[in-house]
Amino acid sequence: MKDDVKRQLIKIAKYYYNDGLTQEEIAKRMSLSRQKISRLIQRLIPEGIVTIHIDDSLDSYLALEQGLEEKFNLKEVVVVSTEENNHMTLDNIGRAGAEYLDRILKHDDIIGIAWGRTLTYVSQHIVKERSNLNLSMVQLAGGVFPYGHFFNGELSKQSGEITREISLKLGAKPYLMNNPLVVDNIATKQVLLHESTISNIFNMAKTCTIAIVSIGSLGNNISPFVEGALTEEDLQYLLEKKAVGNFVFRYFDIDGNIIEAPFYDRLLCPELEPLKEIPLKICVSGTKEKVDAIFGGIRGGFVDVLVTDSETATALMKK
Repeated sequence: MKDDVKRQLIKIAKYYYNDGLTQEEIAKRMSLSRQKISRLIQRLIPEGIVTIHIDDSLDSYLALEQGLEEKFNLKEVVVVSTEENNHMTLDNIGRAGAEYLDRILKHDDIIGIAWGRTLTYVSQHIVKERSNLNLSMVQLAGGVFPYGHFFNGELSKQSGEITREISLKLGAKPYLMNNPLVVDNIATKQVLLHESTISNIFNMAKTCTIAIVSIGSLGNNISPFVEGALTEEDLQYLLEKKAVGNFVFRYFDIDGNIIEAPFYDRLLCPELEPLKEIPLKICVSGTKEKVDAIFGGIRGGFVDVLVTDSETATALMKK
């Protein structure tokens, strides 16, 4: 590059980046056309006049996030630090989930809310009202247990309470199911499905633009087994079928294949296929006992965006 050309590029770079002049202002100052200035500015980085340095010192998990996005073809991954206990870790994940939701909300979004401990933490960190966006919130699962129940020392809420709380904070219209998660028999389910309040919600679920879920794991210390919505017999059946987790209470194996279970006939949740087709499914989930569940959920196509903790993310990278 000739010295006079290089000097010209350096001058333009200083005007543009240091002084904050517009292309039009630089053009007038240098007696050149704006189109000429635009072409010269486009040369600044390729010619080495300007270099870009991204300060990622506050984001030590960037490489991990990008690695998971590429490995599993996810739209986005957000990783937060794993803390000394599950409560603190889930609180970190919940805060990040709330911040992500606030970032991506658009006018007229219809948001489906599932159930899960981590979603309780998300609800606590929603702070910015978005009543100007005309949002709707749809409960995707019947209630499991009363408001205020503590699960192994961690606060949990039923899906209706989570949906209502997030709706109030965002200024969104709530659509709630005031019914159990699992009813006693098929006949009861059929009667309830003819109730307009429930059938309308099931129809609205098909129109959701966003779903927020917390991929559930499996074990007799995990709700809904603790609360008796599902029985020890149901648990043993799922374990025999090698289930690792669930997506809105449809259980899947490590490869993401849905396991057919007899209690689905008594389950009051919208059908699986419309839920799977929701354009943006945000999984807010973490801790080491969820690794297989999240892995299976990703492989099953139930996750588009993952918000999790660093230990869980690292374990997923090794899968």
